Amino acid sequence: MRTRRRILETAIEMFGDMGYESASTRAIARRAAVSLPALQYYFGGKAGLHRACAEYMTADISERLDPAAAQVQAALARSDLSHAELLRLLKQVLDPFLEGMTTDRPESWVLFFTREQSRQTPAFDVIFERIGARLIALCTQIIARILGTPAKDPEVVIRALSIIGQAASIRRGRPLMLRALGWPDFDGKRLHTLKSVLWRQIEASLAPAAP
Repeated sequence: MRTRRRILETAIEMFGDMGYESASTRAIARRAAVSLPALQYYFGGKAGLHRACAEYMTADISERLDPAAAQVQAALARSDLSHAELLRLLKQVLDPFLEGMTTDRPESWVLFFTREQSRQTPAFDVIFERIGARLIALCTQIIARILGTPAKDPEVVIRALSIIGQAASIRRGRPLMLRALGWPDFDGKRLHTLKSVLWRQIEASLAPAAP
């Protein structure tokens, strides 16, 4: 298991730094201190390794999101949810994602994601299907109920994407944010403060219109 993890972490670093085409499995195996047959045994080849990197990167957030998503989806079956209850459901589904965005991960993860997103690769498809699509769908359903607007309305989707984007930007801007705040990390009370500020902004953006 440790060998597989070492290969994955090495591959994420090299794919992020060099791109898919330039990072050879032979070079990845050499840097991970394993034989090429060992890499092929675990992943079958370069394409399998690339996909496994995306699955490895999304595992933590997916594990956090799964229970919340199931509870929120069940709660949305009710037709009489109040504004406050819908906001609580939105917070419930966003919290695991935000927590995943604040964890300390190597810069290579950001580089890997940025490359895959810009090129719309199969690895990005994995990331989108496991995290992005599910999160967007849930947020869109909730926001549509809050606004009393069909979920397919472009305004609803844009609002959902904007809210998710606020949380996602923390991953990319983590070093800058920590430097500006003078914080060592986003743990404990610092995470609570971050979540509280972001949540007040989200609540304000979804406040009922004045009569």
